Amino acid sequence: MTGYARRQESTTEPYGAGDMSDIFDKISAAGAHRVMLLNDQASGLRAIIALDELTLGPACGGIRTQPYATFGDALADVARLSAAMTLKCAIAGVDAGGGKTVVIDHPQMDRAAAFRRLGRYINDLGGLYRAAGDLGTSLEDLLHAAEETDYVDTTGAQLGEATGIGIVNCIRACALYRDIRDLGSLTIAVQGCGLIGAGVARSMAQQGATVVVADVDPARAAQLASEIGGTSIGADQILMTDADIVAPCAVGGILTEEVVAGMKAWAICGGANNQLASPVVGTLLAERGIAYVPDFLASAGAVIDGATRSLMHIDRAPLLAQMEGTALAILATARDQQRPTTDVARDMAVARIAAAKG
Repeated sequence: MTGYARRQESTTEPYGAGDMSDIFDKISAAGAHRVMLLNDQASGLRAIIALDELTLGPACGGIRTQPYATFGDALADVARLSAAMTLKCAIAGVDAGGGKTVVIDHPQMDRAAAFRRLGRYINDLGGLYRAAGDLGTSLEDLLHAAEETDYVDTTGAQLGEATGIGIVNCIRACALYRDIRDLGSLTIAVQGCGLIGAGVARSMAQQGATVVVADVDPARAAQLASEIGGTSIGADQILMTDADIVAPCAVGGILTEEVVAGMKAWAICGGANNQLASPVVGTLLAERGIAYVPDFLASAGAVIDGATRSLMHIDRAPLLAQMEGTALAILATARDQQRPTTDVARDMAVARIAAAKG
């Protein structure tokens, strides 16, 4: 199903999108299916909501806020992120589909008013889409949106904690894959010291692991390292440092062919979305024997927490614990079949959706 829905309070077309056929061509090229373009002149809101897959349940996915250069860039990002959420929900055993919102940040936007308007648009969907935070969106932004709807989750700390638990469970799977039982024997390099990265660093330090951290804000990295008894290094060094496992917990697209070719770690497991710069990188990881837990599994803790509370009404703990076994099964199957772990995990997720369709 391919469709296009448009909500607008003015005749001003964002980014000069062109004629209707051009819009549909852009949507098709991005791989999007159900798209809402939101343009509110009064608040300056320019946003896109994409609902990727609804077979397993209502769409879940965060709100990302960034100053996209073009409409095409924003559309491509929301399509890619919503598709990743579909895989994330399916592989994690969550009864939900994938969705995402991108808010196009620009100087004329009245941020508070724009997020209130976004909240009303989300509310119009009647629960078909459940949102939370994401890169560039603050708790204050979410609270403004939540003034207008019950379908925005503002429990950022709890979601971040769940994500950290899930990543650590997947790191444990990486260790078991190498027949390592003691996490304290590992050296973990964490890229990004925000809510999720800091949570992973603290948890691994509590396990006795040697932890190295880095952030674009060196002071924040140094403070975290001091707190946990770890070490901070430059953000440009963290992916190549001498560690057992690298945990990317910042922006996506950081695992390029050049980076992977020079990595010393034998495993990668982190919370950043869309870590691979291209599908070719997944093949290169397999060729190099680097155990990669696909990001759409490793970062699934937040959606597990949110969906089990608001949709499934069950305890989150079993699904969070299940991530370890799922990750280990993916790593073992990829090794036995000599395939990238991303392909194996995607097949598992797609199979669950297909089974639900009957």
